[in-house]
Amino acid sequence: MPPAAVRRTVGDFIYYYYAKLVIAPAAGQTDNYAFIIDRYKRLGTGEIRISDYDREIGRMATQGDRCAFCSRRAKTKPLEIVPRALGGPVGIHNLVRACARCARSKGKKDLLQWWCDVLGRDVETIPRVPIALYLKLAYERHQVGFRLRKPCHDIRDIWRGGSR
Repeated sequence: MPPAAVRRTVGDFIYYYYAKLVIAPAAGQTDNYAFIIDRYKRLGTGEIRISDYDREIGRMATQGDRCAFCSRRAKTKPLEIVPRALGGPVGIHNLVRACARCARSKGKKDLLQWWCDVLGRDVETIPRVPIALYLKLAYERHQVGFRLRKPCHDIRDIWRGGSR
């Protein structure tokens, strides 16, 4: 759960988790609260922006046959981060490589619902590439739908767009 300094809106949750789970690890600042809050605020003001998909797609290209979720070297196949049945877009920016075990387990579930509710893991442990792509997809979805300011109380509601 984000700290009290983070407003409870869809856009603010996306900015906070992008700062915490994508920017901070890339900068070697994983546990630096001041750095994370600074990046969150800078994302909110537009001083910095969520990066394009090229960075994550490039990282995937260097991973070879490693699962994006468990890092196991195995025969992998593309898996949708957000299934089309849930409104996920068609394209490489919605795909990661997954081993058969992770692919079966995730199935057609939303990334956060699967990771947190099915696997019982903390959102902060989702690997960088899948969560970066997921947050970018969610941002675009809500930006186009004018829902970034909609109330939100749980990160698992990001794809749906707000409170349960």
